[in-house]
Amino acid sequence: MRSESLRIPAVLAVGALSLLGGALVYYVVESGLQQRAGDDAIRHREMIIADLRSLRERVADAESGQRLYLLTGDPQSLTPLTDAPAAVEQTVRHLREVLSDRLGDGVELYRLEQIARQLAGRLRDLSQAVELQRAGRPAEALAVVRTGAAAAATATLRDTIAMIVSDEERRLNERLDQRRQQQNLAIGVAVVGGMVGLLMMLAAGVLAWFFARTTQSVRDALQSARDAAVSADQAKSQFLATASHDLRQPLHAMNLFISALRRRVSGEEATKLVANMASAAESMQMMFNSLLDVSKLHAGAVDPVIREFPAEEVLARLRNAFAASAAAKGLDLDIQPALSVLRTDPVLLESILRNLISNAIRYTRKGEVTVLCRARDGIGAIEVSDTGPGIPADQIERAFEEFQRLDTSNAAERGLGLGLAIVRRLARLLDLQIEIDSEVGIGTAFTVHVPLVAGFQPQQSAAGEVTVSMTGRRVLLVDDDPLVRTALAREIADWGARITVVGSSEAALWALGSDPPDVAIVDRDLGEGANGVELLAQLQTRFGHPIPAVVVTGATDATAMDELRRAGFPWLTKPLDAAVLRRKVSELLAETVVTTG
Repeated sequence: MRSESLRIPAVLAVGALSLLGGALVYYVVESGLQQRAGDDAIRHREMIIADLRSLRERVADAESGQRLYLLTGDPQSLTPLTDAPAAVEQTVRHLREVLSDRLGDGVELYRLEQIARQLAGRLRDLSQAVELQRAGRPAEALAVVRTGAAAAATATLRDTIAMIVSDEERRLNERLDQRRQQQNLAIGVAVVGGMVGLLMMLAAGVLAWFFARTTQSVRDALQSARDAAVSADQAKSQFLATASHDLRQPLHAMNLFISALRRRVSGEEATKLVANMASAAESMQMMFNSLLDVSKLHAGAVDPVIREFPAEEVLARLRNAFAASAAAKGLDLDIQPALSVLRTDPVLLESILRNLISNAIRYTRKGEVTVLCRARDGIGAIEVSDTGPGIPADQIERAFEEFQRLDTSNAAERGLGLGLAIVRRLARLLDLQIEIDSEVGIGTAFTVHVPLVAGFQPQQSAAGEVTVSMTGRRVLLVDDDPLVRTALAREIADWGARITVVGSSEAALWALGSDPPDVAIVDRDLGEGANGVELLAQLQTRFGHPIPAVVVTGATDATAMDELRRAGFPWLTKPLDAAVLRRKVSELLAETVVTTG
């Protein structure tokens, strides 16, 4: 009887999780289709506006060239007027094609034909005055130019184009507003879905604990339900591992908006509210990263890429990533420079150390967190130690289990209890040994043993943080997500830089022209198969030299990491910290100064 009572809640829990997962998958697919349709409409409006402005500029150039010819007699000044008919015809033809597709309408085509007739008439008037001048009748030519009819025709043409451009800009802004609303809805759905999922997992855990305290027959039934839940969890993990890029986008934008907001508020109450928002976002980011990491490990989507690399390559990124959070708690963070060369997967080793350092900072209330890399008998030993509460000897094994939090006394420092579970799984995947030495009330030290490459010592880099003024610097920002573009552009503007903001590779190449940027911040995944790394290679070919650039990526799979390593560009993983991005850009500009100096 009790076995039956166990089976019913288990089946209900699995069914609810399956329904939730199906709903989330449907929402992601539907949102993607709506986003693609919205992007097409935005590009449609942008092309129309650009072509209309081009027509207006062509007519203005033709008028200027005609007047200059009438005044000076220089035939070279007639070039804009001579080229205008063909250029106008080509632009009008392109506009007809754009307005004839599924996003256009008959009214817009009718207005275009009006503009085409007005343009043709105006160009004929301009050419008539030129022919009179050539025929030796300059007085008549000037009379044609000075007639009120010519001025009225020009004014009418400009007003017509301005009205249509204004209408198209209004439609474009409406589309952009719809896109922002969709992004806000996506954030809300992600947050609510995550909370519902966590609540359901918590409820399932409570039921499991209750029935596990009963008879052995109930335990057997619970095991069967757990097996079913594991199957559902593997499907969910596979989904999360695949969709990590899209799920990181709104959190990435939120971090940047909070950073910009922090600089714009004043007063004790407002500052405290923003600080609480930043703390909540940081907690969400840590839990989100932990869930993604453990999901990928469950799904078997992590493939190590073993190579030789300087230990400082990893330690420098960790030093930048945790400096702010340690300082906010009043802790001394000492990640000492290292000269050793290691052999393992640097990305997965960094993930191990990130979890250890994050745990150390979270649970250490005062004192310091230290990271050392030393050689022991031909093996690299990376030690992460803290002055936290320590772990009782009988609780060490339990600390490495999933969803286990040993210190629950401080509600402000919340986590999911996944950090050490991820550390153990990654260490086993890389065949690395981990030692733990802990004493209650004194602190804890974790030591990760990594194969050491003998006989090679890289040069030690100069110590000290590099800060380069961004005032007047030209920064190229390329990201296909409008919400992220807005957040990053606001952040970069606060640096004092000049920003060129675009959403695609084609737009970046067009916007730059022949003027290279001082530094580029490029998203790796630009949508529809476009790739930020390939864009940087195109820019290098165009300008004849590498462009200082940092790649921002939401993908953490082995293929993406291998591509970034081979490309040779520094990269940052979403969601990123604005201060880390600022330091990385300063380092790139400082290296450029040294190279060119």
